[in-house]
Amino acid sequence: MATPADQLRPVTALFADITGSTGLGERLAPDEVKALIGECVTRMSRAVEEFGGTVQAYQGDGICAYCGVPIAHEDDPQRAARSAFRILDLMAEYGREAAAAWGVEDLSVRIGINGGRMGVGQVGAGDPQTVALGDATNVAARLQAAAQPGTIVVGEETARRLAGQFVVEPLGPVTVKGREQPVEAWTLLAPMSGEAEAATSRLAGRTTELEHLTTALDRLTEGRGQVVLIVGEAGMGKTRLLVEARRTVGSRVTWLAGHSASYGGQAPFGPFVEILRAWLGSPEGESSIAARTRLRARLGAEHPDRLPALGRLLGIRLDDDAEAELAGLSPVDLSDRLRSAYVEWVAGLARRDPVVLALEDVSWIDAASAQLAGDLLALTDHRPLGLLLTMRPDVGTGGWSLRSRAIGEYSHRLTNIELEPLSPQASAELAIELVPAGGLDPDTLRTLVEVSEGNPLYLEQLLARLQEMGGLEHHQTWTLTVPRSVLPPALEGLLVARLDALPPEPRAVAEAAAVIGRVFGRPVLERVTTGDLDAGLEYLLRARIIEERGRYPEPSYAFRAGLLHEAALSTLTDARRAQLHQAVAAAYEDLAADRVDDHLEELAHHYARAHDLRKALEYLERGARRASELGASDEAGRLWLRALRTANKLGDEAAIERIRSTMSAVVPEPAGPDPGEPGT
Repeated sequence: MATPADQLRPVTALFADITGSTGLGERLAPDEVKALIGECVTRMSRAVEEFGGTVQAYQGDGICAYCGVPIAHEDDPQRAARSAFRILDLMAEYGREAAAAWGVEDLSVRIGINGGRMGVGQVGAGDPQTVALGDATNVAARLQAAAQPGTIVVGEETARRLAGQFVVEPLGPVTVKGREQPVEAWTLLAPMSGEAEAATSRLAGRTTELEHLTTALDRLTEGRGQVVLIVGEAGMGKTRLLVEARRTVGSRVTWLAGHSASYGGQAPFGPFVEILRAWLGSPEGESSIAARTRLRARLGAEHPDRLPALGRLLGIRLDDDAEAELAGLSPVDLSDRLRSAYVEWVAGLARRDPVVLALEDVSWIDAASAQLAGDLLALTDHRPLGLLLTMRPDVGTGGWSLRSRAIGEYSHRLTNIELEPLSPQASAELAIELVPAGGLDPDTLRTLVEVSEGNPLYLEQLLARLQEMGGLEHHQTWTLTVPRSVLPPALEGLLVARLDALPPEPRAVAEAAAVIGRVFGRPVLERVTTGDLDAGLEYLLRARIIEERGRYPEPSYAFRAGLLHEAALSTLTDARRAQLHQAVAAAYEDLAADRVDDHLEELAHHYARAHDLRKALEYLERGARRASELGASDEAGRLWLRALRTANKLGDEAAIERIRSTMSAVVPEPAGPDPGEPGT
């Protein structure tokens, strides 16, 4: 089997180290030390794997783990954070066991988390291992060393990604070996409880969609059950639409909200347990006695026969008789009992007031929750229940199957809302609102609207990242002062995760296509890929990574979003990218041998990025002469400037003199680098 190619990709690294273990050898026998430390490492590893992470190395009494290797997820920092809290919980529990068994009183763990772009690939001979290497890994290890026992320390970028879902507190600068300057560190204190803070900005460009949603909710308040599907790509504003709808409907309904997690560690019925806990006011981690008291107080009188099943969902033991009854059921009968109890509870709520069950991200819904959601669909025919489901247009997921059932069987109660990209005007309105007083200058606003392509999340993240990096300066208005292609970490994780979900062959096709350009033709792609190209293209079309542009005179395609095109390029190492650019240039030369003049600038572009500046110079000069022959003096001047800079890079005095003498009457001597053409 071929060794996977090295990649550059966003990764979140987690280092966890046991404290209080240094003196164990003096108090315990070697086999006891091994048993104690081995159990600690095993439990930490399980915690990481529970949230989809990978343990890369065991380091004596600690671990090095990654979230984002071998597959990226849009929420890798959140996965790492939840893994860390799970490790703390497990180690606190095991610490008590160790104290009782061995008299070890000071066993604890300290954790460091940091994320960034890393080089990912295999190392080793007999049994190669995938590793992620880079500055971000080094920083994560130093943050772990700086943490106090029982605490989690994270890097600044990771803290920024986690803010809003977790409580973070500045710790101050931490010295990192190999760095001249210290790095800012933050202490990760706890997951945020309760619902996320409601959005405060005006909802831009979704007037029609909001009207459809509020109309459905008006029908619900009249006593008619409703099913609402909100479908859209990541970042299109599904959650934002729900926030606005909830604000609009106010106290006329009982609003209950749950979320499906993207990681496999979510327990069965996860979003519905979240809903029940929130309604009871029982936070996760509350003692069994307190949770049992809440459950009996709120449901004991109305649903006494349902208490054991609802208690089982919450992980609460009520009494031995009830537990014995449930224990005697087959798995199928137990699932039926749990779902029936839940539906009965929701039906009871809906007897008093209309109820909204808002389930977000049902594309990731677990099988048990999908069954329960199907049962609740049926309840909309009998109670004023509004089932609001948000999902991505990902065919083949459990959420999509649920959508098909809703359309097929409950069309009489259905409102289907598909979120398309915002119009340029709506995107501009949103950008103006997101920027502090003073607004954006017209050119900057136009650039941001074009790059974000109607995706509100893309726009918000681009603005935030540019301000963080100093790419926006404020005078009377905010101006884009650094012309660069920026993929904010949150967007990079989101988009690379979409690519990582592809099988290897379609992924390879996407990477090769990205090197050709955002728009690419099949003939060139055919020359630079191997395997079944038809199958690869069909998969990318179904996955909504690319779209067809035309079939004549040759099939052509385009990436659906410019930032998705950038993400496909971002994972390629410089060596791999140069190799592909070389292959693309050779393909153009071969395919267009009799009409090479139509592709001169493209050839120069690809050869420059293949680090073959001699060939790039040849095509730039030919392109400049061709433009002059056609009377396109501005274009000719631009190409002569690029040719001169390329000749300077090569140190080719003859070419420099030749170009200067040719262009002297066309364009003045350049004063600085061409920001649009790195490498030429």
